[in-house]
Amino acid sequence: MKRIVLFGVLFIGILSICWSVYRDIQIEKLYPGDLRNRIVGARLQKDGKMPYFYKWKPADGLRYYDPQNFDTLKVSTSTASPFFHQLLYPIADMQQRTISRLWVFLQYVLLFIMTGMALMLATTAIQKVAVFVISISFLFTEAWINLIAPGQLYLLIPFLALACYFFLRQPANIAAALPAGLFAVSLVLIRPNTGLLFLPFIFIAGRYSLRYKIAFFVPVVLLLGYIVGNEHQRALWTEYGESLSEQIKLHQDLGPATQQNEKDPGFVSWEGWNRAEIEAEAAKSSYVNYSENGNFFVLARELFGIHLSTAFLSITSFSLIFMLLLLFYFFCRKSGFHIYNIAILGFCLYMTSDLFSPVYRHQYYTVQWFFPLLLAASGYVKNKNYKWIYVAIVAGIILNITNLPFIKMEHTIGEYIIFAALLLLAFVYNRRQQLNSDFYTQY
Repeated sequence: MKRIVLFGVLFIGILSICWSVYRDIQIEKLYPGDLRNRIVGARLQKDGKMPYFYKWKPADGLRYYDPQNFDTLKVSTSTASPFFHQLLYPIADMQQRTISRLWVFLQYVLLFIMTGMALMLATTAIQKVAVFVISISFLFTEAWINLIAPGQLYLLIPFLALACYFFLRQPANIAAALPAGLFAVSLVLIRPNTGLLFLPFIFIAGRYSLRYKIAFFVPVVLLLGYIVGNEHQRALWTEYGESLSEQIKLHQDLGPATQQNEKDPGFVSWEGWNRAEIEAEAAKSSYVNYSENGNFFVLARELFGIHLSTAFLSITSFSLIFMLLLLFYFFCRKSGFHIYNIAILGFCLYMTSDLFSPVYRHQYYTVQWFFPLLLAASGYVKNKNYKWIYVAIVAGIILNITNLPFIKMEHTIGEYIIFAALLLLAFVYNRRQQLNSDFYTQY
């Protein structure tokens, strides 16, 4: 019977993946505009130029052309970090259409790698099934679809977080420290506020040897040293910070800097893209953007008509993070801290800063929850104490799959449910009692 069930799950999973790939290939034809500004940013940076306040000029030709970067704003559409732009250097000179198709392929590669790592973390058949179900279900969330449509980068966050966690679980293996440090610093350099993810690790820092810590910080020191010691890198990061300030002004209606820019020349085609073909695909496509802005300041404005200042959001965010850290310490110190709980808590702290960000959070931000959801699945146990936590997680995922006209902002509600459920799991899940492996007995 078990074999029949497993075969059925596998068969449905394969069909689901095939359908998802077909759907995403069709969506890619609609032109992933956010990917374009990343590539243009990478090209500018690669060519020794500054991308964050760049505005197109006729002499620049198609290489730096971005149809979304023609407005009256001084700041450009480039919002990715200088480090992320550098990661794109190997593909930046390809035709944009080639990059676009490659990017869709890369998202599936990252998802499959993450699923593989989570399966390796799972120790029972039911945990492996849970991992598989979570992965397949995620392909049908609006978060995933909204990741594919604009060609966004946010799947890298859970990928790097899971990869880092995978190696941090091996405190006795010095060789694991180097990749752990590399993935950790890469994560922070792509999105600086992900540094909050590592705050709870102070509770178990003493369990890693001095040699492990030194090896961990080697790539951290080297990369940060390169940025600090290189004049062009310092200039890039300084301008990046200035551009983020302008983006906050834009999203908070605080009067961002404006200027007279060139008008869009309206190129008919560029790097494998054709306007007429894009419009024809859009006309026959069934794709509808159901993206929601789930920030706390958006909810306060929509539900209560209250405008929350940037200062209020920052103070509230840091206060909540500090409070959660203290509560976790006093609540869990007697039972002992475990890396499983710490990793989930750390991600919740990071996402707290994300939810209280003064910049709009679009639906694709939600893909970041893939990391702790895979952890929850890999640690799944039939235990009445956790029953309602798992029910809440499933409900949150379902709300991110469905588009129900009678529920307002169901995707946002689903994300907040997932957040609350995972936070509770971090506090109450007793990993010691669930597993008995060499690693866990070390802790």
